[in-house]
Amino acid sequence: MKIAITGGGSAGHVVPALSVAAQLTAQGETDIVYFGRYGSIEHEYAEKANIRFRSVPSAGLKRYGSLSNLGMPFTVLRGIGVAWRAMLRERPDAVFSKGGYVTVPVGIAAWLCRVPLVIHESDHSLGLANRILARMADRVCLSEPAPAKTARWLARKTVVTGLPLRYDLAHGQPEQLRAKFGIRPGAEVLLIFCGSSGSARINDAVRDQLDKLLGRFAVIHVRGKGNLDPSLARVPGYVQVEYLHEEMTDALWLADLVIGRAGATTLAELEALDKRTVLIPLPASVSRGDQLVNAEEFARRRGRRCYVIQDDKNLTGGSTLVAACLLLADAPVGPGQPDPAMIHRAAGNIARETLAAARPRRRRRAR
Repeated sequence: MKIAITGGGSAGHVVPALSVAAQLTAQGETDIVYFGRYGSIEHEYAEKANIRFRSVPSAGLKRYGSLSNLGMPFTVLRGIGVAWRAMLRERPDAVFSKGGYVTVPVGIAAWLCRVPLVIHESDHSLGLANRILARMADRVCLSEPAPAKTARWLARKTVVTGLPLRYDLAHGQPEQLRAKFGIRPGAEVLLIFCGSSGSARINDAVRDQLDKLLGRFAVIHVRGKGNLDPSLARVPGYVQVEYLHEEMTDALWLADLVIGRAGATTLAELEALDKRTVLIPLPASVSRGDQLVNAEEFARRRGRRCYVIQDDKNLTGGSTLVAACLLLADAPVGPGQPDPAMIHRAAGNIARETLAAARPRRRRRAR
């Protein structure tokens, strides 16, 4: 059986998609192909996972004024054509879509080719891509129960699977990473990561207050592609990287405190590892506001172990960030290691839903 996977634009889409792919492989489905944009984060991650890749052009809708929005419909139409031809060549038994704008042409092509489509939503409400594809999908997997006012046609398709976490999250080797980065034994570690492209405002705030942060922590700062600061290259106790791939699990295990965005996947990983967290959600001006809701709910559950800072002028200079870190540094430490079965449960649930959607198609082919 062949399963196609799609999802992209950020690690929050790609990492869960690859976790589902790993579960499909564990269940004996070794023929997997990934549909995404050439040169993208999904392309890079799929290659590292040794998954065959099919390139599909796509473009997303910018939530701020941008001339690129004018060309977006034409790029999507071209992507549908490319994905349709690739779908006919690959002939997958089902498509699993994790979200992100690249999934729109792939999902539409699957529908046109009558390939069963299973989609997953991480957040409290469907994102734009999933709202488009939900009508065409055979199954809509959710991280949590649908709201009471969900339309009847959609409620009939939904199943609560949970949110798939990175596949290796249960098996971190923090001391190995400590040694690699030269962090002294026993030092408290602050991990800062704000998405695959980073955040200029957060990077600047950290730079402005780095001396104060280093007074308490060793700092691992994931700055985003192309954002390394040469002036900080040899600062003792400060490690800057563009991005972490296989080592991200080790970094999460090593961290005593984390500064990050409030994407649903990030929050699920931090909660699984019970990390003290400073959240800086993406503002509504550049997103649909889902991270603001995520951060509020997460902070309510975590109490004294989470602090939320808005990404606005109050972040400039970084003093608020330092105060939040020092406050949380004295909060209680988590109980210990996560349960591997819990880590893999959601991805396993989604893999089973995808295979269940594919099997009727397989039986029809056999006849």
